[in-house]
Amino acid sequence: MASGAGKPIWPRVPPGFVKGQLLAHKLLGLTLSAVMYLVCLTGAVAVFYAEFERWEAPGVPEMAEVSPEAVGRAVAFARQHISEAGDTPVDVYVITPSPEMPRLIIDYEEDVLAFDQNGDYVGPGAHELTHFLTELHYALHLPWQIGFIVVGILGVLLVALIVGGALALPRMFRDAFTLRLGSGRRLARVDIHNRLAVWGLPFHLVVAVSGAVMGLAMVAISVASPVMFSGDSGRAMAALYGDTAALSAQAREAGPPSRSEPEARIVAALKNLAIERPGNPPIYLALNQFSTPDEMLSIAAGHPDRLIYSEVYRFDSAGGLMSSDGYADGNASQQVLGSMFRIHAGAFGGILVKLIYFALGLGLSFICTTGVDIWLAKAAARGRQHPGIQSTWTSFVWGTPAMLAIAGALYILWAVPPEPVFWIGLIFISLGGIWVPQRLLHWIGPAATATATLLLLTVHAVRFGPDVATHAGLGVSAGLFATSFALAALGWRNWTKAGTVQTGLSGEPGFR
Repeated sequence: MASGAGKPIWPRVPPGFVKGQLLAHKLLGLTLSAVMYLVCLTGAVAVFYAEFERWEAPGVPEMAEVSPEAVGRAVAFARQHISEAGDTPVDVYVITPSPEMPRLIIDYEEDVLAFDQNGDYVGPGAHELTHFLTELHYALHLPWQIGFIVVGILGVLLVALIVGGALALPRMFRDAFTLRLGSGRRLARVDIHNRLAVWGLPFHLVVAVSGAVMGLAMVAISVASPVMFSGDSGRAMAALYGDTAALSAQAREAGPPSRSEPEARIVAALKNLAIERPGNPPIYLALNQFSTPDEMLSIAAGHPDRLIYSEVYRFDSAGGLMSSDGYADGNASQQVLGSMFRIHAGAFGGILVKLIYFALGLGLSFICTTGVDIWLAKAAARGRQHPGIQSTWTSFVWGTPAMLAIAGALYILWAVPPEPVFWIGLIFISLGGIWVPQRLLHWIGPAATATATLLLLTVHAVRFGPDVATHAGLGVSAGLFATSFALAALGWRNWTKAGTVQTGLSGEPGFR
């Protein structure tokens, strides 16, 4: 017993295996950082999702309000259009004019139709680029049920990182205004990383927690379905929002509407909503189980005095108010869940709040990038340099916004699907960065992104002509131009230093 007491319990692991596992561990950490950066950057831009929808189709008519009869005519046209096209959508959504989206749009899986103030069809109203951006943010272009859960779990990890970082570095609060910008690249990055983390801590927590809550709600439904409902997610949703068949049967008891104009039920429902909820204007209408005997009409109405995105009101076959989902006056958990979207997306307080969310979102994205840079710089200081990983990471960081712009330009020009363009281009740019010195990437990255952004603006102007000067397109175009100018200035600044600094901005190891 004594002779074997000093022997290790585990057999000796070959050094090559250990080295391989360490590399795998680093690559996994880099991958998680990359996904976190993708989510944070696209989230910062997606704060302006409504503005991007309008910019993407600037010629669509806009109006402050629309009559119930005009909405009825629009739905009647859409119903006939869907029937003639042979489409079979399960759900059809009617977006009514609101301050954030002053348009009359009918949206379903196969098509998007735009209408004027009279309810007359004026052409397509699709905004695929905005969907491309938002779906990258909340689902990473994975199948919705999977991607939403994955991003929700990332939200949980982000909360853990924020809380853990604050607890692990108590000096970061005491040194909240310390910036050693002239003390070398690594120390400057550490200070900027920590200062942004401190200054934006409330925002970071709010965004991370709200994203985690929305994602975990999907996780809860996914877990509840097999455990409590024998794998039937429909039954799980029915337990939360009511059984569709039972609600439809209850709605039919009211009989047909008394009015005779097109889609009289919708006209009556909108008028009844205005009477019974005068302070809650409609945001959109949902026609679930479309064109079936069980078709249900619900209206999502805004509550300007509350943080909830909307309350959903259900209407019977005669257009009478039947029930609601309880986001406005239900239990506390429903009200909290109903408020998560506005809190997460900054969809309250107007353009000023959106600009603040955008700036803080960019700060969070920068925290993601500097976290990896600091790790690589510390490893280099210990004699373990990873120039290939550093260049790949820098290429990925700059390649992401550049490919967002290029994918958008190609879609506007030739309707090229943006998803494969973005992912294939980003992979090639990231891997290609292995052979590019870091000192060159410091100016090539921002310069290329500025060029791609100007390309997107140019293509948009050529495609839509005078319409880009309308209110719907001017704001986003001005923002994109300012962004390209700032990136070009950054690229020029870094280029002027590239000729005199050969080993990075401060000559420190780890930044070629």
